Amino acid sequence: MFKKIDFHIHTPASSCYLDNIDTSHGPTYARDIVAAARAMGLGAIAITDHNTAEGIEAMRKAAVEVGIVVFPGMEISARGGHVLAVFDPSAPIDTLRHLVSDLRLRKHQMGQGFEEAPMTIDEVFEVIARGGGMAIAAHVDRRPRGFAVSEELRREEKQRIYSSPHLSAIEITVPFDKVNWNKGLMPGYSVGKACIQGSDAHASEEMGRRPVYMDLDQLDLAGLKMAFEHPESRIRFPSEVMATT
Repeated sequence: MFKKIDFHIHTPASSCYLDNIDTSHGPTYARDIVAAARAMGLGAIAITDHNTAEGIEAMRKAAVEVGIVVFPGMEISARGGHVLAVFDPSAPIDTLRHLVSDLRLRKHQMGQGFEEAPMTIDEVFEVIARGGGMAIAAHVDRRPRGFAVSEELRREEKQRIYSSPHLSAIEITVPFDKVNWNKGLMPGYSVGKACIQGSDAHASEEMGRRPVYMDLDQLDLAGLKMAFEHPESRIRFPSEVMATT
């Protein structure tokens, strides 16, 4: 059964969340975020604050009340780009906190998207996999932090990152390129990869603006892994869903 998911959600634990920029906006609570998710028809969301897991527990508690599944995670800044780390809904918060430690992120870097872990993006993939999570390269086709369009990386570096065995999927922002990424037809990237998209929401009103539909046997990490292994049949973007209705 296809589930509507948003894989890229921030909370006020990220310094760039709207509450922390525009004080006139007023505070956003976990219940506001899950209410917005429910209003958008989302069955699951991934919480991906910058370099921190400290917004997850409040979100999990609020999500239980409305029946939404939370994939705990974070968005990690590294040399070469950003990475979404996604863990099983049952993963304890200490697993995420250990990831912060394993990435050698310091306290002043937590919540800060411009603060990088002292390692390359593909090294981050490996640390995530070793910790039991799945690595998704974030907004790979968007400047300045998408590795595929980075002007700071050489071609061979981009291909090394893309070919990492620890990279489970890529997040794209140009939905029409999904088929070409899946089939390995993008120039310079001849291996097919599963694609997702995400809202990169920094305010509750941005929730669900770029969802993805996934045919999952179960709403957990094992289900995501199966979908990533069969992206052409199990992962659809909104335009593809509309084309079949």
